[in-house]
Amino acid sequence: MNFSTKPNNFFIPVKEKWWDRFTSQAHQLYFTSAIFFAITVMVLTFISFLGKIPLEFSLIHSFGLNYAVFTNAFLGFLITVIPKYNASEVISKNRYLISWFSFQIGVVLSLIGFPILGKIIVSFTMFYFVKIFYEIIKKGRIPNKKDSIFINLVFLFGAIFLLLEVVFQTNLSLLIFFAYLISLVFLVALRMVPAFYSAYMQIAQWEKPKYIREISVTIFLILGLSLEFELQIVKIVTFIAMVFFGYIVFKLNIYKKTPAIISILVLSFIWFEIGFIILFIESIFNLYSLKLALHIFALGFVTTLLIGFGSRVVMGHAIPAQRIVADKLTIFIFVLTQIVVLSRITASILFLENSNIFMGFLHLSSMLWIVLFLIWSFRYARTLLRIEK
Repeated sequence: MNFSTKPNNFFIPVKEKWWDRFTSQAHQLYFTSAIFFAITVMVLTFISFLGKIPLEFSLIHSFGLNYAVFTNAFLGFLITVIPKYNASEVISKNRYLISWFSFQIGVVLSLIGFPILGKIIVSFTMFYFVKIFYEIIKKGRIPNKKDSIFINLVFLFGAIFLLLEVVFQTNLSLLIFFAYLISLVFLVALRMVPAFYSAYMQIAQWEKPKYIREISVTIFLILGLSLEFELQIVKIVTFIAMVFFGYIVFKLNIYKKTPAIISILVLSFIWFEIGFIILFIESIFNLYSLKLALHIFALGFVTTLLIGFGSRVVMGHAIPAQRIVADKLTIFIFVLTQIVVLSRITASILFLENSNIFMGFLHLSSMLWIVLFLIWSFRYARTLLRIEK
């Protein structure tokens, strides 16, 4: 809050403008955009199911979720934590605010019918952040910078693959999803979730193998390439991924009872391994299950983490000293997230059984997703937008 020094008004507080409050922290901008597009993209997806309006499903659903929703959300998170990871100076408001505008413009242009221009803008905005993160990592005062280096590398993959879509006029959604999005989210979760758990339980974290990041990123990249281009090695790669990541999930040993704000994050790792098990089964039996494994990753792993991290970050940054505890409504939101996952799984199972009601559950999962983010907005929008009471 500012203070006026004019005569007769000495030290009278001047109310800070809403826009200044809202833009004072990067996560508020990017999380707000992510929530807005989470609702908008799924509404458009639902409309495309009905077939009343000609919409390009792949663009809306794949690009919309990968970049408009998930990249927006995790970019807001990275702008905050990359400087902390490296004991470096924070990213200035001018740098993240201008980039926020350009990123949203690119997303909107892509969704309203100008995908080439829109994707180029989104891609180059991501390249800009890769440069910023590189500078922060380089100037950082901590000796071990591996987490940040690999997170930035994978973020670079997301920019490159999107640009390649434009250059070659092709759809690389599977490559983007596994080699970029899942890889990025896994690296972030692997660092943050065990840290939250060990801090609460007052126990030492599992000492991760030396080359865990290198191996993980390589597997995700090969997996994305194998699935995207239907390579013969896909069965071998999915088996290796299932075993390797199953070992990691087991060795983390983070499964004792904890408060909801932690257990929701831990649950995402269970869905993560279930996703690999289903992906292996799909590849072995050549099952077309409406991309069941992919949606377990997207909903069970990424969305669960998004809701968990998002709730935690908003609560923590609203009043930094406050105790971060999930209230009853937040716990309901966590439960509803899992109902969304289960409804989407049910749709795929019914499809495999040639049941005529699979579309009903497909529509249900879409509607529940919208309800989920509307309720989350109801609970956290005032805090996120910095609207004073």
